[in-house]
Amino acid sequence: MNRSLVVIWAFVLLGHGCSLFEGNNHEEPVARVIEQYLYPSDISHALPEGTTLQDSIVLAKRYIDTWVKDQLMLHRAEQALTEEQKDFEKQIAEYRRSLLIYSYRQKLLQQKMDTVVSGEEVQSYYQENISNFILGEDVIRGTFIKVPLSAPRTDELRRWSRSNGEDDLDQIEKYCISYADKYSDFNNSWIYFSSIKVQLPMQISDPSRYLSYNRDIETTDANYRYFLHVAAHLPEGEVAPIEMVTEDITNIILNKRKIEFFQDLEQRVYNDGVSRNQFEIYR
Repeated sequence: MNRSLVVIWAFVLLGHGCSLFEGNNHEEPVARVIEQYLYPSDISHALPEGTTLQDSIVLAKRYIDTWVKDQLMLHRAEQALTEEQKDFEKQIAEYRRSLLIYSYRQKLLQQKMDTVVSGEEVQSYYQENISNFILGEDVIRGTFIKVPLSAPRTDELRRWSRSNGEDDLDQIEKYCISYADKYSDFNNSWIYFSSIKVQLPMQISDPSRYLSYNRDIETTDANYRYFLHVAAHLPEGEVAPIEMVTEDITNIILNKRKIEFFQDLEQRVYNDGVSRNQFEIYR
């Protein structure tokens, strides 16, 4: 249904039984606040295409209520504020200036700044700032499995999970497709142990010490059996593996490039202004 027609029918159903249009497409207002008027076409443009008639009625009424409240607040503000308080020309000019400069900078940034960060750059930054990458909590690599107590062949699953060889991982994946409620293979990426610990039905007060002595953890609750194999572990206080912080380092390098790019841009624009005699500083 055409949105304009929807709005017309909406207002008929809302009690506006009179014609919304007079003669040569002249609209009658559907609301007034002081000397401001709201017309059906204003509301029609605010309705998404494909809106049902019932939804259009709800949305149209909400639009009117919001418009009335805004206009009343605007009228009250106009009355309460002094002419000086209502003078926003300086703020608008400042906003326009900031927006133009920002848009120009972003355009040049997209066109000219190198956004490729090499592995060598990441490695170099990592080594030079290694004290900034100390782990605040334990991290692990391995597998985590959660299966119902009724799941079959748990002896085989236990053996596969503790071996963690390539063939065993294939067996685990096939098994978990059929029986597991949760299966996570993070052998190739480090994760925070806390993200697994919250899923285990047991309290571990000292993760660093516990993981030093327990690499294959099995526990149960009333409904599930849990298997955690820890293939590798780094405790809190150790240096984070580079693969864990590569994204952070990349963002740091790009942000530094961005700052240097803008500083260089401003200097080049300044030097160009000097050479063209585009400004003077009066002392």
